[in-house]
Amino acid sequence: MTVEVLHSAQSDPKIILIGLNRCATTSFHKLFQNSGIQSLHWVDGDGSNIAHRMVTNIAMGRKPLDGFGQARAFTDIAFVNVRFMLDGARFFRDLHRAYPDAYFILNTRNRDDWVSSRALHSGGAYLEKCCNANGLTAEEVKQGWAHMYDVHHAEVEVHFDGNPRFLRFDIDTDEPQIIADLLAPDFDVNTVHWGHYNRGASAHAQTG
Repeated sequence: MTVEVLHSAQSDPKIILIGLNRCATTSFHKLFQNSGIQSLHWVDGDGSNIAHRMVTNIAMGRKPLDGFGQARAFTDIAFVNVRFMLDGARFFRDLHRAYPDAYFILNTRNRDDWVSSRALHSGGAYLEKCCNANGLTAEEVKQGWAHMYDVHHAEVEVHFDGNPRFLRFDIDTDEPQIIADLLAPDFDVNTVHWGHYNRGASAHAQTG
């Protein structure tokens, strides 16, 4: 499929989701892919986790999303296993510093619904791995997620206040046309491809 990108040859804007996983990241990924925009969701074509490479790039003094070829959209930057968990959206400041012309979307939903969705993700395996990685009980992990949700949303909205290339998108109440409108200067997004995917536990455990 031909990439329908409207930018000039000198510009290379990216689309970066900085909401937390279990907030329609798969829906965004499919919307972009089916609109002809090269999108990466959780891993690249070689199976390399985006969050892993991003943190390694930052540690090495490179731009966070170096090494992902022609990818333009990044819809799920997260990783967890029994020893380590990483919510790459928390690196939104590094991402904005490196890509000031990128479009940043805070994909969000009701906090309690989000916590419940995370707890049920991959049949509960995601929660279990987070418990092991943190040395906490399931209830303590869920309380920690709720706190992180509040902190993350507050910090993101302060950081991007007044930025025309930022959008807060509530997956339960907002219409996809506002995504298309945000990206219209550089991308042709066809909202007919918007849908709700991956509502239940993920078939591929995004847990490493």
